[in-house]
Amino acid sequence: MSKFFDELETRDHEQREKQLFKDLPGQIEHAMTASGWRRHLAQVDPGEINSRQALAGLPVLRKADLK
Repeated sequence: MSKFFDELETRDHEQREKQLFKDLPGQIEHAMTASGWRRHLAQVDPGEINSRQALAGLPVLRKADLK
């Protein structure tokens, strides 16, 4: 019996990161279907968020800004 659920858990960290950043624009687009996130991310092009540097450039949503 394997101690891992599937091979996704044991893949190389570079493979994992590549896949995560490939999937990230779709996740951001999905988040933007909610009106609050759409307003917060209005200046963001989800297709451009494909690296750590681009991710770091996303606007931060502060707890105090939540209503």
